[in-house]
Amino acid sequence: MGRPSDGTPRGGSNAPCADGPRATSSAHFYRALIENAGGILTIIDGEGVITYQSPAVRKAFGGLEGALRGRKVADLVHPDDRERVARRIEECARVPGAEFLEVVRLPHANGTWLRVETRARNLLADPDIAGLLCVSKDITETYRLEHQLREAEQLARFGHWRWVKGEPAPQWSRGVARILGLDEERLPAGGDWYEHLVHPEDRGELLSKFLDAFETHEPVTCVTRFQTGDGCYRYIKTYAYAEADAFGEIGALVGLAEDVHEEVEAELAVKASEAKYRLLTEQASDVVAYYDAQSRIMFISPAIERILGRSPEEFHGKPIGEELIHPDDFPRARKAFVQCARDGEQVQFDYRCLHKDGHYVWLESTMRRAPDSEGGSTAEIIGVTRDIGERKRHEMELLDARERAEAANRTKSRFLANMSHELRTPLNAIIGFSDILRMEMFGALGHERYSEYAQLINESGALLLDLISDILDMSKIEAGKYELNPETLDVRALIDSCVRLVRGKAEENGAQIAHSIACGDDCQIVADERALKQILLNLLSNAVKFTPVGGRILVEADEFGGEVRLTVSDTGRGIPPDHIARLGQPFEQVTTDAALAKQGTGLGLALVRSLAELHGGHMAIESEPGAGTRVTVTLPKIPYCEVPQRPFAEEAGKTMLSGAAAG
Repeated sequence: MGRPSDGTPRGGSNAPCADGPRATSSAHFYRALIENAGGILTIIDGEGVITYQSPAVRKAFGGLEGALRGRKVADLVHPDDRERVARRIEECARVPGAEFLEVVRLPHANGTWLRVETRARNLLADPDIAGLLCVSKDITETYRLEHQLREAEQLARFGHWRWVKGEPAPQWSRGVARILGLDEERLPAGGDWYEHLVHPEDRGELLSKFLDAFETHEPVTCVTRFQTGDGCYRYIKTYAYAEADAFGEIGALVGLAEDVHEEVEAELAVKASEAKYRLLTEQASDVVAYYDAQSRIMFISPAIERILGRSPEEFHGKPIGEELIHPDDFPRARKAFVQCARDGEQVQFDYRCLHKDGHYVWLESTMRRAPDSEGGSTAEIIGVTRDIGERKRHEMELLDARERAEAANRTKSRFLANMSHELRTPLNAIIGFSDILRMEMFGALGHERYSEYAQLINESGALLLDLISDILDMSKIEAGKYELNPETLDVRALIDSCVRLVRGKAEENGAQIAHSIACGDDCQIVADERALKQILLNLLSNAVKFTPVGGRILVEADEFGGEVRLTVSDTGRGIPPDHIARLGQPFEQVTTDAALAKQGTGLGLALVRSLAELHGGHMAIESEPGAGTRVTVTLPKIPYCEVPQRPFAEEAGKTMLSGAAAG
């Protein structure tokens, strides 16, 4: 087919010009060119069989020049490439002058596969070639680098692009398409590419920087929003630099596109959070301060100016020293701050701080260590301070009022306790002489009205003596002067005695009274006899007073766990649930019946409760309106243990001076 005997393709008829390479013939000239060319020249026939292989194959494939000639290309390439290569050769051989470009894998002598880019042209009609002329070059290293770049793009979520000057749009890499969630074919290639990809608010900035880079040769960096395949926008950081051509002019922009959406979103969230908390801090009425490890103020909110008349700038970088804190409060404030910084404990303390105009302001500070990014604590401290001047004034006023009330109450209690003899002596005389007159011990009085008046004087005196005795007893308890004289008492005999004293009054009111003792034959208790009788008589008197005609009063006693429980229950009108808590306080009454209210002072249950507590016991009230009331006093049996007396002085303003109603 017109090929020289040495296998070199036949050359043209014209020899090289005189000033070209020295050669004796055109054949020698072209052979020298082919043998020294870097590319691999191959001629294959219409069946895909290699008819010529240039010497460059020795260097590229490790000396396979002779082994390749006469073999089908499809048999040499990688098995995955054979079908595609055979098809392309067949298609090209059918059309004179047809060309194709393919990348195939061919074996190296060492057993590895090389990637070869081959450009083939159908020259079967040329008698000097008579085949498909293939020019090939080894692109194995280039492919490796490109593959590594693609892997890096995928792992680091970036892509590269190149925008040739004069071209309508950049050439995008697969990495860019992956970032945007698009197929490479869907990336816009027209001059309006930015309208399809870039957020409307960012288009002007991006195009302006690209145009500036074309003009100034300076690299650019910007973050803009690109539209993804799902219609959303992601923040993409673009790096671009100019690529100069052979004339020193900018021929293209080359750049990287990095997906920074998560980072930007996180940064924006942090900024929004910072702005929100800064707004809260600056608008809050409390002062928020941030101290470093050396106790210097790194930040203090503007509220300090409203509280102390000093601007935040006066505090920045300085610790709050002794010149601002009241000398009496400075040691306590310093100790609290050191405790917080050293031990990490949250501390709260109040102190006086100097206002700019010279007066002191009461402040309360709460301090704790600042948390780090992992939730632990740091050496820095966050403090929240508020003005408590108004609260301090109220506290001082309340303290002063309390001290005055307690002093008055103590004075009243001491007075009444000390006046017991002076108050009782004239009443004893009135009762005694009226009793002599009533009994006509020294002769008849004359008119019968005198006997009636003497009886009334005697009863009124006895009632007044009981009232004064209750008041004096309560005053003694409040003053801490009520002394108990414990002794062993028979509970059964004590109850019998008290029931006999009130039975007449109960029957006069039309009520029945009974008692039930369930603590055995040996029912004894160690207690003050007078106090215990006073407890029972007060409970029985209340029951008689509030039990209507036909009603029933029951006194019960039982023993349980080293305690004796004394219970007085009645079938009277009962007590509303919201009033029960008031009973047991001095002078408290819940009845609205004036006739009943004036029969008592409201001290009965208060004395019962106080005397029970003096014995180490307690009182409980159960009642249901319309069904009756049940009062239980529980006292320790043996041994008797003394307990701290209840500080009635704490209720100075609402005890002896309240004077409401309830017996």
